Amino acid sequence: MRSRGSAALQRASLPPADDLRDDDELMQLSAAGRADAYEALVRRHQARVRAYCTRWCGSAALGDELAQECFVELWRRRKSYVGQGRFKPYLFHMAANRCKNLQRAVGRERAFVAVEEEREAPSERWLHERREGLQRGLDRLPEQQREAVLLRYSAELDYAEIASLLGTPEATARSRVFLGLSKLRKHLHREKQGT
Repeated sequence: MRSRGSAALQRASLPPADDLRDDDELMQLSAAGRADAYEALVRRHQARVRAYCTRWCGSAALGDELAQECFVELWRRRKSYVGQGRFKPYLFHMAANRCKNLQRAVGRERAFVAVEEEREAPSERWLHERREGLQRGLDRLPEQQREAVLLRYSAELDYAEIASLLGTPEATARSRVFLGLSKLRKHLHREKQGT
């Protein structure tokens, strides 16, 4: 029978689950109970998941909450994950589902965090207005195009990963991003012109 000390010593002798390991290996270690491996995954992907959720729902507070829920779900599902180099599509599929569920719950309305404008500098006001314009443009995109654009630029997935996540050919993923960006540019141009 091993003593508690020897088990702790054995765990201490394991190599750290650091950011040098690939996502699939970190998920395997997480499934085996290695919290440090899970923490490495969170550190690696948290900012992109948060950015994706924030852009999708238009609120930093909701984006943070949805990202946190996504990582809680990731921890719950860690033992059922099947690797094959598809971690990012797997993770962002969970994030997209969270965002879509929120969208269904509140309809087409987006929840925005109130921003204090009392003493904003002109440059801050301009930046805030540009962000709002971008969010309005994203809100007007068809869901498939909005999702593809957000996966490409907020989640920073490549086209093969987007295609895998959406279940479409890569050319379709590229087309959705291209069409979505074209519509966003037109929207921002119209807003700039005041029409």
